Amino acid sequence: MKMIYCTCNVSVLEQLTELLEKCNIRDFQIFNMVTAKNKKGDPRFNNPVWPGYNSSVLMQVSEENKVIKVIQSITEHNKSVINEDELITVCTWKLDDYFYD
Repeated sequence: MKMIYCTCNVSVLEQLTELLEKCNIRDFQIFNMVTAKNKKGDPRFNNPVWPGYNSSVLMQVSEENKVIKVIQSITEHNKSVINEDELITVCTWKLDDYFYD
C-alpha cells in the first residue's frame, strides 16, 4: 500500500480530481488553501504580494497498478502544461499500516 501526495495550484484542482476519477481512485482527502513556495512557478502565499494558493490531495492506494496509472497520468498532464504554475507535483511513499474500522 502506498500514500500518494499531490499538490497543485487551486486552478488545477478540478483537473486533478477528474484525473483521479479516471484512474479509479475513490479514496482521497483534499486540503484547500495550502500556501506554498514551489520549485517551479511563482510562490502562492495567498497575500497581496504573492496571491493564490495550492490545494493538496492525499490518497491511500493498495493496488500498485493504480499508483502507476496516477503517476503516468500526472506526468502526461504536466507534459501538456504551458504555464509552470499549472504543474501538478506528485510523490509516494510506502504505508506500513492503514486502518479503517
